[in-house]
Amino acid sequence: MKRLKPADGVILLFSLLLAVSLFFVFFHKNEPLTARIYDGGELVSTVDLTAVKAPETLALSSGVVVEVFPGGARFVSSPCKGQDCVRAGALTRAGMTAACAPMKAALVLTGAGKADPGAPDAISY
Repeated sequence: MKRLKPADGVILLFSLLLAVSLFFVFFHKNEPLTARIYDGGELVSTVDLTAVKAPETLALSSGVVVEVFPGGARFVSSPCKGQDCVRAGALTRAGMTAACAPMKAALVLTGAGKADPGAPDAISY
């Protein structure tokens, strides 16, 4: 039975790093990502997140504050008691959604690969 030599470990490590790098090159595409911001059930803003260079905050008429940043968006604050929308954290992939039901605000990320990037399937309050 042969034992592995230190050079074999280096080759194995190099092969593993190469495989991971190739995975990210071929499967991690920088697709367009759009944040659709709803207030009171109405679409109030659409932000191309691939074009955002620095974090920006948007105050909605309901009192909810949304932050958009390069590659994502999140609820910053809300006047509601539960703060579930704030605790939802950052949304960074197409199809992710967060909502503040008491304030009737929603944040929906859409991108390439979604069947209908125009609107969410449903918003329920």
